[in-house]
Amino acid sequence: MTAGGCGLGAITGLTVQLPLYYEAVYHLSASEAGLALIPLAAVSTCGAAIAGRTMARARHYKRVAIIGTSWAAICALGLTLTTLPLWGLLTLMAAFALGLGTTFPVCVVSLQNSVARPQVGTITGAMNFFRSLMSSFTVAAFAAILLIALGADVPLAGEHHGAVSAIPADDMRHAFRYVFGAATALMTTAALCLIAMEERPLAGPSTVPPVEMAE
Repeated sequence: MTAGGCGLGAITGLTVQLPLYYEAVYHLSASEAGLALIPLAAVSTCGAAIAGRTMARARHYKRVAIIGTSWAAICALGLTLTTLPLWGLLTLMAAFALGLGTTFPVCVVSLQNSVARPQVGTITGAMNFFRSLMSSFTVAAFAAILLIALGADVPLAGEHHGAVSAIPADDMRHAFRYVFGAATALMTTAALCLIAMEERPLAGPSTVPPVEMAE
């Protein structure tokens, strides 16, 4: 549950804050900044599909998520330590999203596999609640990091587009190093949680005979 929360928190927090980075550093318009989020949002589904296919065939199904989250942590560390042109940033962001996406199917199936069948709905609801809570916390935390790094008098809301564009690019790059560092910490935590997770055999089809309706 913690691994899934960290993964969704990282992608949600970056999705909310990255348009500011694109506009201030690369001078993209609002529409272009939205398009630049596609590598992060779309490629993560490819990682999820790869993990789902692997789980159906591999005995040690959590390994794909461990590799994926570790890869995502390395990519986030690269974003933290380097300054890249736009195409390089988008490429590394896509690689980050590919690894991050492997977290979701493994976490969902592992949670549902850890409880009795009548409790699958309960554990799924608890997982969704924790993910939503973690996403809200991460968005607030990333915004707080930016405000601390840039100064509390800098408005980050959408209606203050002119003020955001006036932030020097070097200052925004420096501030986002802490944001990418926070994403690195989240994905490292997810990888450690998956390593520590018990890998139980996946349950097969239900052996309970179907209930026939009385005539």
